[in-house]
Amino acid sequence: MSYYFISIGGSGAKVMESLAHLCVLGALPNTRKQKDIYIMAIDPDRSNGNLTRTGKLLNSCCTLQKLNVGSDTDLFKTEINQADPFIWSPSEINSNLDNILDYQVYQGKPIGDLYEALYKKDERRTNLNKGFRGHPSIGAAVMAKKVSLGDTGEEPWKTFISTVNADVDNGKDVHIFIAGSIFGGTGAAGLPTIARLLRNQFNDASKVAIGGAFILPYFSFKSQVQEDGSIFADSENFITNTKAAVKYYSVQKNTYNTMYFIGDNGKSNVEFSIGAIEQKNDANVVDFYGALAAIDFYSMDIANMKPCAYISRCEEESYSWDDLPELQMDNGDSVKLRDKMAQFTRFVFAYEHLIRPVIHKLSKGELPLYEYPWYVEQLANVNLETAEVRAFEEYTESYVRWLAQIENRSDGRKVTYVDKDSFAAEKEIKISPSLFANCVDNTSIDINEIWFRLSEGECDDNKHYKHKEYSGISGFSKFLRLLYDSCESTR
Repeated sequence: MSYYFISIGGSGAKVMESLAHLCVLGALPNTRKQKDIYIMAIDPDRSNGNLTRTGKLLNSCCTLQKLNVGSDTDLFKTEINQADPFIWSPSEINSNLDNILDYQVYQGKPIGDLYEALYKKDERRTNLNKGFRGHPSIGAAVMAKKVSLGDTGEEPWKTFISTVNADVDNGKDVHIFIAGSIFGGTGAAGLPTIARLLRNQFNDASKVAIGGAFILPYFSFKSQVQEDGSIFADSENFITNTKAAVKYYSVQKNTYNTMYFIGDNGKSNVEFSIGAIEQKNDANVVDFYGALAAIDFYSMDIANMKPCAYISRCEEESYSWDDLPELQMDNGDSVKLRDKMAQFTRFVFAYEHLIRPVIHKLSKGELPLYEYPWYVEQLANVNLETAEVRAFEEYTESYVRWLAQIENRSDGRKVTYVDKDSFAAEKEIKISPSLFANCVDNTSIDINEIWFRLSEGECDDNKHYKHKEYSGISGFSKFLRLLYDSCESTR
């Protein structure tokens, strides 16, 4: 293992969601499939809706990783390992700042008087079950107090530090990437605090690089005064919070090797929520670029890292395939993310919109088998009720919804990775097979071409079609590999 990712708060969880999809489609620099990625989340709000959605996605990813699609493909090439426990909370259930910092011990003493001067009464006494309510000063104090590192530390920190040091001792360079917002509460508190605490824990600091995606304001909401008088986040303070944070990071030279500041002038409107399951914002192109920042960081040599990274796009008001950066692989090759992601998207859409409906109808005897020779050849004797098959189908649903949300919820920007007609209502994500040819990038791979490639295989030099030989793989795994290869734009 040499890639590590830590999400902090709801915005960090959404970056993690995008990164998980990029791991599955093979975008990480891992040519020889010798590297894994270790993922953990930090959030006092354990039931945060964004984190819950991402956790469900990761569970599907970890199950479908058991599918053996071969060693000579990028599909599923980077294994995701979740921390145990996956979510670390810096605060106990039903606790407040007074409880965590042992205020009663210091009450009436000079340090207690200083504490009272620094924090208002409502900040000290608000229940922190749903996070730090847009107050990073609370979160920073809590995290500095509760993070337990070293050999005697609590999990998952103990395993995290020992695993990093094992990589270092084995001569590996380690890349740790942290993602969160700098305008709210949890992320703004954790981004500087966690990185600073980690810096002193490694056997050879020169072999460990820390990068961060600092998410700038990209959404707004109408706040509501709480009847119980507790504090809450207010999007009107986001710009002020951001200015203060950026000024702080401008003078902090030794905490992060590389910093990525990602935001959007066009603000998406979201529903106000204090936290918990109600805080479930749709995926946004900002989250996607946060995940791309992580991949860019993982591809860099530690000795040649730059303090900040930049990216541009072709048109100010839109995002398209042409804006996606080239990926730098760990063998020195450059790969176009556009091509890799387009093929994977066709693969997912082909299964979700073409294959899956046919399989279900065939299993019920509603379609004649002779019309689908690919099913007879590849799947007729395969058990399609396994956990891996269910996990893959859950994953394809989550990928389609994730991409649909990026396309349709990134207010103020036109996102055109996939044709808008390829997405239907949220409860029904199937599209007409006739739309498949143009759903991604107008490659003219239509439903008939998919059926033909699945049934006949690939074209050789004599223009005869034959199946590619897939040694060592069989069953549903072999079918997925054949489908993925059939979705390549050129043969």
